[in-house]
Amino acid sequence: MVLREFAREKRIKLLDFPSLDEVDELTAFKTVQENFEKMSRLVPEFEMTIQAKQYNKAGARKQHEVHARIIAPRKRFVATSVEWNFLTALQECLKELKREVLKASGKN
Repeated sequence: MVLREFAREKRIKLLDFPSLDEVDELTAFKTVQENFEKMSRLVPEFEMTIQAKQYNKAGARKQHEVHARIIAPRKRFVATSVEWNFLTALQECLKELKREVLKASGKN
């Protein structure tokens, strides 16, 4: 619930997120919060969308695909990550998105 409240407060759209236990929810919250704060310093006004998809590729295991988008007044940033673990996919996707924002802002 902490992640969804933070997302609602900061106007981040979370689409099709899987249900997480308390520990994973807290880890996802910290990941989203830290990356959001870093990116908001570089891009003052933006809308952020994080979408999760699941695929049953190996029997009982699920593969997770996470898409993150930032739409700023003059620029659009997109990142995607595919992993077997949802939290790893989320972290990798946001890391890639942050790299895109840093690259565009010229603060490598």
